[in-house]
Amino acid sequence: MENIGFSVPHKIPEEYINKITEAVQSTSPEKIPQQFMTFLKVYDRFKLDVAVTGDSGSGKSTLINALLGLDHDAKGAAPTGVVETTMEPAAYQYPNCPQVRLWDLPGMGTPSFTSKSYVETINFNLYDMFFVVISERFRENNMLLIDEIHKQKKPFYVIRTKVDNDLRAQGRKYNFTETGALTVMRDECLKYIEEKNLHPPIFLVSAYDTQNYDMQKLKDTFEKEAPELKREVFPLFLASLFSGHRRKRRTFMRHGLQSGKISEEEVLDLRTFCECLDIANGTETLTTTLEALDHFQLDVAILGETGSGVTTLLNGLMRQQNGVFCSVLSEMPATSPQYPNVRFWAVSGIQNIMVNSLEGMKDILDNFDFYVLIVTDWEKAYHVDLARDVQRLRKHYHFVQTKIDCHLQAQEDLCCSETEILDGLRAQCAEELQMAQVDNSQLFLINSLDRNAFDFVSLESVLSSDLDTIRTSAFAYYIDKIVRNKKQAQSTCQIL
Repeated sequence: MENIGFSVPHKIPEEYINKITEAVQSTSPEKIPQQFMTFLKVYDRFKLDVAVTGDSGSGKSTLINALLGLDHDAKGAAPTGVVETTMEPAAYQYPNCPQVRLWDLPGMGTPSFTSKSYVETINFNLYDMFFVVISERFRENNMLLIDEIHKQKKPFYVIRTKVDNDLRAQGRKYNFTETGALTVMRDECLKYIEEKNLHPPIFLVSAYDTQNYDMQKLKDTFEKEAPELKREVFPLFLASLFSGHRRKRRTFMRHGLQSGKISEEEVLDLRTFCECLDIANGTETLTTTLEALDHFQLDVAILGETGSGVTTLLNGLMRQQNGVFCSVLSEMPATSPQYPNVRFWAVSGIQNIMVNSLEGMKDILDNFDFYVLIVTDWEKAYHVDLARDVQRLRKHYHFVQTKIDCHLQAQEDLCCSETEILDGLRAQCAEELQMAQVDNSQLFLINSLDRNAFDFVSLESVLSSDLDTIRTSAFAYYIDKIVRNKKQAQSTCQIL
């Protein structure tokens, strides 16, 4: 561990780094973290608005209720009936995707919403994605809707409803088979859509017989694709807010504010950022930024003295038995499906590094986004010194005291219960940290060899939550760091 001149691999692929740094070259470095964090926080709470549209009577509201898992007369269900019941767009929260809203639009082809004026009256451009609902057969109105959606470059699904009714009606035909009838229905949809060289997903569903046909496939497909769809449409949403025709921008802004899609404060914060990235000439940089976030690797360091159980703790977190993970200097971090896009690094022997080079220790710490500091000896208190350095970097950490089973065995002569001993240990930790003027981060008492004992499960839960929370800020500060390094390198080259 004495060799401290290392750096972790890039957190995102090189091509993303180059595109993003080039886009923000004219931005003051001190503004970069806050602007990126604002952009990503708005993205995190961004509502994907899915418009459910189609001819009047095609079963739009009934389909929404089926997706919501509600009977037509249940509280909160979309109103249904034999006449057009939806006169104003109404939003419904999709149950399994908190950031998705289904919008029940009025039906097309009624006196109130004629085919010619429907798209303009409904303001199609306000929605991010479409479920085009058809029933019985493909009609001209359906293609008018699809043409408009395609013109706006928005994603869509084609959903044929009431297939149970269609199958019953055809059941008296000679040589009828359900498989054959469903194939004919699907082929009819494909015929008209593929003539336009379009290839959206097609689902044949019954809103009443949800266990058969494609209803479950529709749910599974949408829930799987929703995060990618959100990433695809968010840059388009910002482009509609801050570029293009002024009248359309005002309409879009008003709808976004009224529907809670964005706040006035976020609009002000994002305007400068979007102007900096020149979205009027395209949304490529915004899309690249979101793709980079998807690939971004969080680096978590587990730091402790020699023999403190660094590797054993890492193996426990990775849920490995007797696994061998190399130290940080081997450039082989540990990964686990339990922590997607997170790299864990075992850094043992910290006492040698800190004695030889405090500056070297700070350089090492700066490579990571989060820290697990192992507590061993309060008299030497290396973990306290580490905590101070981490705080100076404005990053987060947790304390973990390992080998608690050994500690309890050493205290077995005391006339105290296990709970009293552990509570005393936590109180001692809090007192020591207060005296050292170190933030009282949570202390976890664990036996790394027994994941079901003491605080191990709690550590996993809190760690997973914390890593999700810091991802946005860690990404923003990483972009800031690489932009500063690039500018510094360019300045050095100019001086030379």
